[in-house]
Amino acid sequence: MRSAEITKKIPLELLCLQLLGERDMYGYEMVQEIKKRSGGLLELNITTLYLALKRLNEHNYVSLYYSDAEAARERSRIYYHLEPPAEEYRRKLQEEYERAVLGVKRFMEYEG
Repeated sequence: MRSAEITKKIPLELLCLQLLGERDMYGYEMVQEIKKRSGGLLELNITTLYLALKRLNEHNYVSLYYSDAEAARERSRIYYHLEPPAEEYRRKLQEEYERAVLGVKRFMEYEG
């Protein structure tokens, strides 16, 4: 299965909220962290991640700010920050995800 197809099936907003609950991060850093923590199974397109972050920002679950470049050759980065209302939304997403996973598992194991 292609990476783009897998991306459609994962709860990307949940992964973003989980990471941002630990610390503020910039987009590429989040893509790398998701890849690392999934053992390379989840390789995201940066554009897909930014679309999820945009949705979260529009609902005021995350805010963003620009960092100052420390060296002349570095670019400023946009960091994302988790806002307080996001915790309840993250919990809801996690419950929905776990319920869906359990439902699929039960379906696949069903012996009638």
